[in-house]
Amino acid sequence: MDSHPESVITPPLPADVADALHAIWQGATADSVESETLEIKEDPAHLNHGEGIGGNAQAKLVEKLIDEAICLANGDSAMGHIVVGISDKTGGPSGFTGTDLDTDFIERKIFGGTRPNLRVEASDVNYRGIRLLVIRIPEALSLYTRTLGQARKRRGSECTPLSEEERRAIAQERANPDYSNGASASSVDDIEIAVIGETRRLLRTKRNLVDGSDYVPSTTVGLLRELGLLSRDETTLKRAADILLLPVDRPEVMVRHLWRPMVGADPQVTEIRDPLIVALPRLRRLIEERASQEIERVQFSDGQEEAIPRFPAQAIDEAVTNAFIHRDWQLSRPVVVDQSPSTLKIWSPGPLPPGVDKDHLLTTQSVPRNSRLMAAMRGLGLAEESSRGFDRMWSAMISSGREIPVVRTEDSFVEVVLSAGTPDTEFVTMLHELSKSSSSYVLESVDTLIVLKHLWDAPRVTSAQVEKLTQTSSVETAELMVALQEAGVVKRLPNSSEWVLGPAVDARAGKSRSGSDAVLPAKEVLRRKFASGESVYAAEAAEVLGISRSEVTAILRSLRNDGVAQIDPEGPQRGPRTRWIKLGGKTGRS
Repeated sequence: MDSHPESVITPPLPADVADALHAIWQGATADSVESETLEIKEDPAHLNHGEGIGGNAQAKLVEKLIDEAICLANGDSAMGHIVVGISDKTGGPSGFTGTDLDTDFIERKIFGGTRPNLRVEASDVNYRGIRLLVIRIPEALSLYTRTLGQARKRRGSECTPLSEEERRAIAQERANPDYSNGASASSVDDIEIAVIGETRRLLRTKRNLVDGSDYVPSTTVGLLRELGLLSRDETTLKRAADILLLPVDRPEVMVRHLWRPMVGADPQVTEIRDPLIVALPRLRRLIEERASQEIERVQFSDGQEEAIPRFPAQAIDEAVTNAFIHRDWQLSRPVVVDQSPSTLKIWSPGPLPPGVDKDHLLTTQSVPRNSRLMAAMRGLGLAEESSRGFDRMWSAMISSGREIPVVRTEDSFVEVVLSAGTPDTEFVTMLHELSKSSSSYVLESVDTLIVLKHLWDAPRVTSAQVEKLTQTSSVETAELMVALQEAGVVKRLPNSSEWVLGPAVDARAGKSRSGSDAVLPAKEVLRRKFASGESVYAAEAAEVLGISRSEVTAILRSLRNDGVAQIDPEGPQRGPRTRWIKLGGKTGRS
């Protein structure tokens, strides 16, 4: 049942393609065996075994084949096959309707209909007496589009349009050298059977979630091809396969986990040398054994409860996954996880990915250092489809009432530090109440959570602060604050670029956070201080007002221009101890 006799298939097909066709012959439908690297098309001119349906049938099919070739080339595997001559919905021998398409004709049409020109290889195959056309899409080294710029990407077994951001990302990834995409010295036979079995299980689970299919190639070569882990000769592996599927050589270590019963104590050390596909879940279990312990429990007014663990699972998952995906694999040092009851540090070798800096972690669309490894991990469900990772870390930490992660970067490493701290349960309660309101949609944005957390801890926030906190442009900041004001989450103070918590939050925050109506713009607060004869130090005012010292200094200078304030002439004229007083007011120390 599992063999594909050469006498009924000429010339021989790639093992995974032959395996899929055999499944269809045995009764499976074509759409159930399609995958990241395999598309199956029917030739309309051969419906009912040769009864034509009109002159436009071939032209429409050719256009579809051009689209599908582009789709496969732009997919994470960047390669694949299209088989023409099989019905999408009919299983068994009757589904093999055949085709008369000419191989040279199809190659020329795809070449001429793509930018840059995509050179495919088309072959006619005799499958059990039925002529099929098999089109091989070689590994793509560029972003491919139609002549007018249209482009799609393979996601599972479907083709979906590419966003402008995805176009740029694919073009940048393929224009830059990727260490994980290079050929290794390892062969397919070096992978242990148990690891292949786990890879197949993960791929089946991911496909089932994406399109409801449980079909995966039964051959190892087909499995690895779908994940883009084979070199061009299809006998040796890419370095991404070495990392993902082969154990590291001694004395090297994939990851080192340190557990300290308290900060500074001698650690209990666990070293893992397994392939990444095994090491990653093992590391997650090590962390979660101690990180998932409940440290707070919140009782909401609607009777629901929420247990708050030491560290949010999503923050852990994103920090750990990022450490492996974005690390420099040319360095032999391991990823190091240093864990205590209060702190979780994830250290990975190498700097931030190209194009990313510490001050724009949430917004920069980076060029992944290991695109091939990332694509394979996404294909197996070990990494998210689209995210910088940091945004989800921020969301998870803020939503559980914690401070945002601390990120330390050097030329030789990146370290992410999560602090358990003492969760702010009042803030968690407010978010829960807000999630049940008509304004709940704004909570889907990490920028909203950042603004809310700042305003929960400070009386106001300025446009400049929002721009810095969310790492966005002034235009995006303005759009965000308008949207939040329309949702009632914030309220703009009159004649200023300052915001306070809005009625949608005040109504759900309890007495301790209500009263935003009484908050005045910072300039008016300082004006009134001077009118009452009080003196002002910029640093102290910044802390009380909840804005930056530079913003307070700018306001003080504005009040000086208005004839309201002056620097105490008897004190320092600059620096942290500069004292501002009412114009013409009492000088000297009060």
